[in-house]
Amino acid sequence: MSRPAVKPSGVVPPTRAQRPLAGTVTRRRAREAAVERAALAGIGLLALTVGALAGYAISTGARPYATRDVLPAQAGPFAWKTGVAAARPVAPDLDPLTTGSLPERPIAERPVAERPTLPPRPVPAPPSGYVLRQVSGGQALLEGRDGLRQVAVGGVLPGAGRVLTIRDTGAGWVVITTETIIGPALL
Repeated sequence: MSRPAVKPSGVVPPTRAQRPLAGTVTRRRAREAAVERAALAGIGLLALTVGALAGYAISTGARPYATRDVLPAQAGPFAWKTGVAAARPVAPDLDPLTTGSLPERPIAERPVAERPTLPPRPVPAPPSGYVLRQVSGGQALLEGRDGLRQVAVGGVLPGAGRVLTIRDTGAGWVVITTETIIGPALL
């Protein structure tokens, strides 16, 4: 048995027996490269074929053809051309305003029933019996069953309780009491 050659650096290179996978890795990489080259060539050929077909179609232009030239002489006319279409020709609708709408049909006149007139409903009084008429200087002028009444925060309204606040809600002024909210109209 011979000893492997020693390099000047003192490192002994591994032999093929010591590296069993070295050849398989190389063969696998070569196979993968060949498959990639074949796939790339196929894609290039396909692109060339598609380009040539498009060029041919563009350069030759459209040529009208008749199916009669292709069919044998004993072939009769097509069934779909002689049956329905020849039986009832359709007049074209040339009205530009027709957009798939239904044709107008006269509507049968119905007798118009007169609605009974109802008497106007009386406006019910607010639950508290007060309506806000005016606000100025932190005081509110309220109209109730017994006439006008001016109140301030802390005052007592008969039937509505103590006035807690007089405030502007953005939609109008209101008077808030311990029992109800009084506004310019029914709330």
